Amino acid sequence: GAGVFLFLFSFLGLCGALHHHQVMLFFYMVVLGLLCIVQFASSITLVAINEEQQADILNKSWVAAANHSRFEIQKAFDCCGFDQNTTDKLYPPKNCSQLACCKNLYKTNETQCYLNETLGPDKNVTSSVGCHPCSDKVSEQFSYATKVSGAVGLFFSFTELIGIILAIQYRNTKDPSRAYAFPGHGGFTK
Repeated sequence: GAGVFLFLFSFLGLCGALHHHQVMLFFYMVVLGLLCIVQFASSITLVAINEEQQADILNKSWVAAANHSRFEIQKAFDCCGFDQNTTDKLYPPKNCSQLACCKNLYKTNETQCYLNETLGPDKNVTSSVGCHPCSDKVSEQFSYATKVSGAVGLFFSFTELIGIILAIQYRNTKDPSRAYAFPGHGGFTK
């Protein structure tokens, strides 16, 4: 979809440059400028997203996900439920007893697979049994992915900006294949 569009769009710019076609180059510059603005804005959004916004996005995505998708996430990250609190009360986890983190616990209820930490006298965790909530594990991956995607998007939006500048420069040059482009240099005379 998007890759085919970008390929055809790049081909349009190349043809416009090869044939010194002013209209094609102008159209290429306008569309490339719009793409650059959209990509720059979305990249800045990805880089600037904070932890609270990430948690909100992940929570809404978990609620909207199908049970099969939730189970695949739980299996991939070896976790049970989203936050083992508010969200899981509204949308109880399913199939946690099949996960590796809960298999050895011989639990019958899904919520019995939840993480159970024992605190010592110094308030440090001395032992933990059960599955961690998925929100902890998924948020690390999500944070990393948004920062990397934002940085890559920023890099390419700046290369698109360079492409716009070069297209403007090339569009303003005269076509050397046309003699009339250079008055006083042999144009129209034989």
